[in-house]
This record gives sequence, structure tokens and C-alpha cells, in this order.
Amino acid sequence: MRVRRRLASVFSVVPTDILEWQAVKAPRKPQARIPLEFMTVDATNLGDLRHEVPGPIYESSSAFVGRGDHGFVAMVEGRYAGWVWISRQTHRDPWSGLTIRLGADEAYGYALWVPEAFRPLGVPRALMLRMLGEVHEDPALSRLYAWVDKRNRESQMLLRLLGFKDVQQVTWARALGRFGWQVPRSDKPRFGPVSTDGRHSGPLQNLPSPTDIEQR
Repeated sequence: MRVRRRLASVFSVVPTDILEWQAVKAPRKPQARIPLEFMTVDATNLGDLRHEVPGPIYESSSAFVGRGDHGFVAMVEGRYAGWVWISRQTHRDPWSGLTIRLGADEAYGYALWVPEAFRPLGVPRALMLRMLGEVHEDPALSRLYAWVDKRNRESQMLLRLLGFKDVQQVTWARALGRFGWQVPRSDKPRFGPVSTDGRHSGPLQNLPSPTDIEQR
């Protein structure tokens, strides 16, 4: 077991689900088992959270705001209780190496992180609902993508209970704790947000859905 863990820290292969949420039906209001307040964070106020968010997690957010993304932060009595981020920009995730390609009416939700003490209290679900509410209310958006490790049962269950559906499967690899990349030809079907072909690659109207595309 110890050898296996050590090998996993050097090199790992991660089968992953790509999920989508379609902004047709309004989501429920975000609530948790504790009173929450929400704030939107971007380049203008990220610095206010410097001493609230764990160092490595905070430092990674500089790339988020540099891209023009914004986040939703949950607060409990003025204390940071978690966040999640949303992007409208096609970009490569440096951790996994996956490139999430977006059409003009699509967004990508990522970096959901909640301290362990708040996870059983419904904070992850409330943060996701806060983000889905914004997507639903934005007339320029029709769907939101997310990816989740097949082995991450907690996140898998959360997203699926919120109405996310499978759109693709893909495998990525990571080496030496520093380098991530998408395994070539592991995207199935080869039409979707982690593929060259997808709604992002042409006019949004009259494009086939992933289920209409043969895996070629």
C-alpha cells in the first residue's frame, strides 16, 4: 500500500467524467444547515480574502482573476467557508492538463473547495446552487460544464443530484506533482468541451448533440 501511494505521487492516471448542466429550469435557492452569506469575488476584492483562504489555494486564484473569472464565496459570521469559480473563457487547467473549450453560450464551473468542517453542513451544495442561479439568470448562457474524477464519489453525487448529466469521458495523467496532460484519444465521444470538435467549434445552432455523434 505504501509503495502504491508513493507511485501515485510520482505518476497517476485519472479517468474523469465531463458533466453539463443545462440552464432551463431555475435551481433551488442556496441554503445550508448553517446561516450563510455569499459574496462575489474577482480581481477587485480577492485581496480581502488573503488571510482567510489557505495559502496554496489562495495563490492559485491569481490565474483565475487574471483570466477574468469570478468566484462565489460562502461566509459564516464573516468567516470564509468555501468558494467555487466560474469561467467564460476557453483555457487549459494546469493541474489536469484538460483544455475546457467553450462556445459563446457556455461556461465552466471549477475549483470548488470547502474546508472539511463545513462540508457536512451543506456548504458545497449551497455554493453550487449559487453559481447555477447566476447561470440560469444570464440570458447569454445556456449550459455549464464541470469535470470530476470518477473515483470522487462525494463530488459525483453532488453534481448529479444538482442535475448535471454526462456529456463526455476523458483520461488525464499527472507526473511528479507538477505536469498534467490529457491522454490522447481518450475523449469519448470525440465531440464536446475537451475535444477539438464540439459546440465551441462552429455555429451553435443545428449542431448535433454528443449522443448523436459516433465515437470515431
